[in-house]
Amino acid sequence: MRWLVWLGLGLVWVLAACAAPVESQVPATAVPMATTKPTRVVMTLSPLPTVPPPTLQSISEPAAKTQPTKVVTALPQPSVTFTAVPPSPTTTPSPTAVPGTPTPTIIPRAKPGFPIDTNTRYLDSPPQQTECDGTGSLFRSRFPSEFGGLWRDYHVYLPPCYGQDGRVYPVLYLLHGSIQTDSHWADLGLKWYMDAGIRDGRYPPFIVIMPYNGEIGNATSGGKGSIEEITVNWLIPYVDQVYCTWVDKAGRSIDGISRGGYWALEIAFRHEGLFTAVSGHSAQLRLDVDPPEYNPLITYADADLSDMRIWLDWGQYDFLRLGQERLEESLTEAGIAHDVTVYPDSGHNDFYWAEHIEAYLDWHAASWPLARETYPLCEK
Repeated sequence: MRWLVWLGLGLVWVLAACAAPVESQVPATAVPMATTKPTRVVMTLSPLPTVPPPTLQSISEPAAKTQPTKVVTALPQPSVTFTAVPPSPTTTPSPTAVPGTPTPTIIPRAKPGFPIDTNTRYLDSPPQQTECDGTGSLFRSRFPSEFGGLWRDYHVYLPPCYGQDGRVYPVLYLLHGSIQTDSHWADLGLKWYMDAGIRDGRYPPFIVIMPYNGEIGNATSGGKGSIEEITVNWLIPYVDQVYCTWVDKAGRSIDGISRGGYWALEIAFRHEGLFTAVSGHSAQLRLDVDPPEYNPLITYADADLSDMRIWLDWGQYDFLRLGQERLEESLTEAGIAHDVTVYPDSGHNDFYWAEHIEAYLDWHAASWPLARETYPLCEK
């Protein structure tokens, strides 16, 4: 039986070999593959939404900036003097000088150079008295304020013999320019001229306060949080509290240079009951900078300036002279008495103010009597 099995297997192998297909001898023709282009999907985009341009508020002067119509009544022509040194005041505030006061003797002295190295010391609290050695005391200190920090810096000049006769002193507030500090007036030589004026008998002894205005002085124009509020509500009350001051309109005067000139006029015109005199030297007066509700170019019209001494001065080539000329013309048209001086061949700089600082102090000192016995007693 085994041989039958092997026979069957052999037959199966032969049949399988015969059934294998014969390879075709015809060469295959190479058929190139069809090149199919990639399908391009075209997306239809919706148009972008139209965004309107931002609405810009036009920067133009508000209607309120137009100068109010003034009714000018027939008044005597005010005294306007174009001289290098303004005239002495025609009125003498109370108290009056004692008759027989000797005429001061002016001693020629060489003027100090500019700038002066003041090298002022700092004091937490003012001294109760100063020496009677012919020189005043110049120092730095601070006063409290709700705005611009808890404390603000200032320079102060106290006259010789301060606090030794038991009487009050007039106060002159001096405001610096936009790029200066509270040392500005001291750098111009204030102490030298004050000492000389008091020593010669030309000035009565008086206090000079020079506050630091800083960024607030340039960024505000008046009202809440401005130099006006700091001066009226913080500085003046503090000075009257810690110094022996003449707490009365007749005992205060205010003055300023450039931006400080704007502030002096702004404060005085809006608080005419606080000061007996105001002066602005090369004052920055522009309606496109400061709004009309604070700007002296407008506020003079509503202020009672009948008993306030006013002096404006500027250099012939001062680039800010147009605003000062406009205020001077407005005061003249309104019948408001004032002094004005235009110095020839001068500009807007420290050399100009250093040249005329003595004239500035002369003008303010003329508001007050020379005789110390006419001043009220200090109650501090």
